[in-house]
Amino acid sequence: MWCYCGMTYMPMSYLYGKRFVGPITDLVKQLRKELHSQPYDEVNWKKYRHVCAKEDLYHQRPLIQDLMWDSLYITTEPLLTRWPFNKLRESTCKDNGVHPL
Repeated sequence: MWCYCGMTYMPMSYLYGKRFVGPITDLVKQLRKELHSQPYDEVNWKKYRHVCAKEDLYHQRPLIQDLMWDSLYITTEPLLTRWPFNKLRESTCKDNGVHPL
């Protein structure tokens, strides 16, 4: 669990929280074309939040889990992007020595 949280989740959640967007280079366009079965601009991201490749799905998720994830996302995401909660994210980054983007 340490490996997933410390090495993967924390940096990715920080970038997500800052709404970081890197430059769209030719390589990024090629990767988007290779990784997605439809044009990247037409992907319905809300629909694909729970899609998982059958090779990666070790256990079928119960419906209640998907409902909980969706309700938490719908209620907390707009809340955490507004004052005073967005200040909490900034202060946490400064306290941990992470430089804002």
